[in-house]
Amino acid sequence: MNRHLLSGLALLALAVGAHSAQAQEGVYFGVAGGGTEPVGDYSDAANFGWHGMAIIGYRPGAHSPSSFRIDGLYGENDFEAGGGKFKLAGGLANGVYEFGSGKAKAYLVGGIGVFSVKAGSSSSTKFSAGGGAGVNFPVGSDSKIFFEARYISVFTETFNTAFIPLTLGITFGVN
Repeated sequence: MNRHLLSGLALLALAVGAHSAQAQEGVYFGVAGGGTEPVGDYSDAANFGWHGMAIIGYRPGAHSPSSFRIDGLYGENDFEAGGGKFKLAGGLANGVYEFGSGKAKAYLVGGIGVFSVKAGSSSSTKFSAGGGAGVNFPVGSDSKIFFEARYISVFTETFNTAFIPLTLGITFGVN
């Protein structure tokens, strides 16, 4: 169910972003995905997995180095021992700061949010925080391809659910 919801949100973001990029100055949309590496206590229980992400953001001015974005993320990691999966679903509200003077721009991203972590029949929804870095490249007049790596920690009670999503994606609009 969550995978279908994320796919639907991603398609909606693409359609709205392509249509609204010129009409809503400062707003951008994106879709992304990649691999998810568990770290710390989580790496003892989970294998490398995958994730998908939908993005909506706002840049206060066309040339501003700062922006704000909300990421919705869904991912799965197989259990280290035996069949079963950890399912991660949540979102982060992030600040983004871009730097550099060329076409390719490096950036820092960090924020806070909420994630649901489900393992078998057990689930927990907790606060989370994360940060990382990335680089984006313009493609066309209002699109960018980006690659980023972040460290995200979900403050679960049983063990530290921390992971590194390695993400490749595209954004559309004033970004």
